[in-house]
Amino acid sequence: MHAAVMTGGERPVYGDFAEPKANDGSLAVAVCAAALTGFDRMVARQPRIFKVPDGPFVLGKEGVARRSDGQRIYFNVLATVGAFGSMAERTLIDPRFAFAIPDIVADDIAAALGNAGLAAWLALSWRAQLKGGETVLILGATGVSGLIAVTAAKHLGAGRVIAAGRNGEALQRAKRLGADKTIDLAATTDFAAAYREAAAGGMDLVVDYLGGPPAAAALDVLAFHGRLVQIGSSAAPTITMPGPSIRRSCADIMGFGYFQAPIEAQAEAFEQLCRLAASGQIALDIETRPLSQIGAAWDAQAAGSRRRQVLIPEG
Repeated sequence: MHAAVMTGGERPVYGDFAEPKANDGSLAVAVCAAALTGFDRMVARQPRIFKVPDGPFVLGKEGVARRSDGQRIYFNVLATVGAFGSMAERTLIDPRFAFAIPDIVADDIAAALGNAGLAAWLALSWRAQLKGGETVLILGATGVSGLIAVTAAKHLGAGRVIAAGRNGEALQRAKRLGADKTIDLAATTDFAAAYREAAAGGMDLVVDYLGGPPAAAALDVLAFHGRLVQIGSSAAPTITMPGPSIRRSCADIMGFGYFQAPIEAQAEAFEQLCRLAASGQIALDIETRPLSQIGAAWDAQAAGSRRRQVLIPEG
């Protein structure tokens, strides 16, 4: 079969790979679509950290597939087995980490919604337990997950949603999706002051895709019993914690990965995301390519494209 194969370098190569064969509870499935994510790029750069098999392996940790009975499923980052990844015509998965998805969205949209959508919805609903009427700050609201988080926060009952990021065009899009206020971090020197002004007080919940100084400043403006959910580190890998502020607000700082939620919660969240996408209420910029163009997709993401690269097997 054809696949995007890692052969020892830091860049996948389109080529042949062995066919998967089900055994010991694993399931061989036909891949419909797979989105290229930042996590995939980390696996490619640091395979020893992420426990990939010795020798060549297929890139991709999650995707949309069809079972032999025709049921369409989404399989998450824990699902792939051995050297088989999602960027191939077929792959091998542990079915415990997969769930059925509705047919109201196309394969490429379903694939793009996976990592990005679940990292937004479940951060709010499952990890932070968002309460109706709360004020939510989304740091990194101009990325794929961040824009979905704007929509998700509104649908989950947030009273005030503040979108912060460095891309003016995307911030305008966040406003159209329901953000009550936007903050251009590129034009802001005092993050904490900008947050307070936008919130008209403290923040009940911060969803952080950035880390670094923007997140540290957010910790300083948390309301009493405020929470920060840490998801990404595109600004910096560390956050300086203001101890007095954390003690004063009795704050909670939470780590989060969507795959840590129960599979039932993932399936429920995914269905909601599909319905919102089908109705045009979720912002998704997708560039769909045949799998043979994995190199072009890789280069587009490396160059900073804001469009989610989705690969479709040709076999």
